[in-house]
Amino acid sequence: MKLWSTVATLLMIALLLPSLAFGATSPPTAKIVLDGKTLTTEVDPLNVDGNVLVPIRQIFEKLGAKVTWDQSKQTATIVRDSMKIQLTVGDRIPVVNGSRAEQLEVAPMNVKGNVLVPVRFVGQKIGYDFKWVQETSTVQIFPKSGQGSGAGTPPTTPTPTPTPPPNPGQVSDKVLVKTIQLTKDQLLVGTDKKSPQANVFKLTSPDRIVIDLPGTELDASLAAKLVSNVGEVPSLHPMVEKVRFSNFNNDPATVRITLDMKAKADLAISAAAGQANLLVGVLKAPEPGKTKYKVVIDAGHGGTDSGAVSLTNKKEKDFVLAVANKVAKLLEQEPNIQTYMTRSTDTFVTLKGRSEFANNLDADLFLSIHANKATPTAGGTETFYYERADSKAFANVVQKHLLEATGFKNRGVKEGDLHVVRETKMPAALAEVGFLSNAQEEALMYTSAFQDKVAASFVAAIKEYLKIS
Repeated sequence: MKLWSTVATLLMIALLLPSLAFGATSPPTAKIVLDGKTLTTEVDPLNVDGNVLVPIRQIFEKLGAKVTWDQSKQTATIVRDSMKIQLTVGDRIPVVNGSRAEQLEVAPMNVKGNVLVPVRFVGQKIGYDFKWVQETSTVQIFPKSGQGSGAGTPPTTPTPTPTPPPNPGQVSDKVLVKTIQLTKDQLLVGTDKKSPQANVFKLTSPDRIVIDLPGTELDASLAAKLVSNVGEVPSLHPMVEKVRFSNFNNDPATVRITLDMKAKADLAISAAAGQANLLVGVLKAPEPGKTKYKVVIDAGHGGTDSGAVSLTNKKEKDFVLAVANKVAKLLEQEPNIQTYMTRSTDTFVTLKGRSEFANNLDADLFLSIHANKATPTAGGTETFYYERADSKAFANVVQKHLLEATGFKNRGVKEGDLHVVRETKMPAALAEVGFLSNAQEEALMYTSAFQDKVAASFVAAIKEYLKIS
C-alpha cells in the first residue's frame, strides 16, 4: 500500500535487536536504598535492559502502599491514596485508575514466587522519585516532596534512565550490520546487537539520502557483495531509485547506506538513541507558496508487540494497522494534508520513536489508533488526551465522529497519562475504537466495512479540527 499522499512518503529504519536469551546469564542485580538504608528482599532486584524491577510487596508496602495479589489472574494491585495501579505478570500494559497506561519496556515477572515490577513506573505514580547510581548499581528512592532524612535528595539535574552494565563476555562494542532491505515503505536494517546511533542527512546533485551508522561494519555476508567497496540492494520504493551500502570509514568504523532518490526530498528525522527503531520521514519538497497540514497517523503496537488479543485470538496490532492504512489512503485525496505514518506494516516502533518522529516533523496533528480490552461485558468507544487544551479539543472532535461510525457506547473523552499523547508537542489524541474482549464489538471490528466507517470518521475529525471543508 502506498504509505503517504502522492506528495509524501515515509521510510522507517528499523534497527532490529537480536533475540537475547537469559538462560546462561541472569540479568544483573541492583540495590534499593530508601532514606539512606539498603532494603533487604527475599529476591534481589533485577536490572533488565536498564529497567530495575523490584519485589512488589516488599518494596511498595514500605512506601505506604497497599498491595494485593490475584493468583488466578496473576495480577497485582497497588493502592496509595487515590492512585490504583494494576500490573499483570507478562503483560507490558498496566492499568492506572481503571484506564490502560503507557506500555512498559519490561513486563512484570514472577521470580521464585515473588512478583517483580518496574520500580520507577510504580514509584512515580505513588509520589516518589529516583536516582540511579551506576557505579554501585543502586536505585535511591526519595519522596517527590523532598521529605525524609535527606540521604536520598536528588540532584538538581535530571537523572538518566538506568543503564545496564556491559556484558562481561563482550569483546568489542562494534555492531555488525547483517541485513539491509528496502520495501515499498520501509528500510529494514538488521544488526547483531542493539541499535547504533544513526546520522541521517541529504545530498544533492544527484539527490540522495545518506544514513551513516558510526561504530558499525558490514558482516561477512554483506561484505561479500561489495564491488569496489560498494554493494546494492533492489528498491521497491516509489521515490527511491536504488540503495547502496559500504564500509565507509575505518576510524571509527562506519557503515554508510545511501538512498538514490528519484525526486528532490526534504527530511524529517527521528532517532532515539539506544532504541530499536529509527524513523526517517522523506517527503517531496513542497511547491512554493503552498502550505500543507502535517498529520501523523499512529497505528498502535506492531511487530513483537501484539497489543490486546481478542476473544477469537485476533490481535489489536492487526486491527489498528488496517484502520490506519485506510485513513492514510483517504487522506491521500486531501490536497491540504500531508500524511505520515509511524508504521504501515507489522513493525515494532518504540513509544519514544513515535512521539519523536511527530515532534521532529513539527506535525500539526497526531492521532493514535488503538483497541481496548477488559471484561466481556465492558464495551464502548473512548478517546484520550493529555493536559493540553488543544489536544482536548481535538479529542472531543475525534470522539464525536468515531461514535457516529461505531454506534458503540459513549465512554467519553478522558485525560490519560499515555506516552504518545503526553510527549508529542502538537494536538494529540489516542482513540480506543472498541473492546476486543466484547463479542459483539469484536465481530464488527474485524470487518472491512466497519473499518472503512471508522477510517472515514477519523478523516472527518481531522478535517473538522483543521477547518478544512
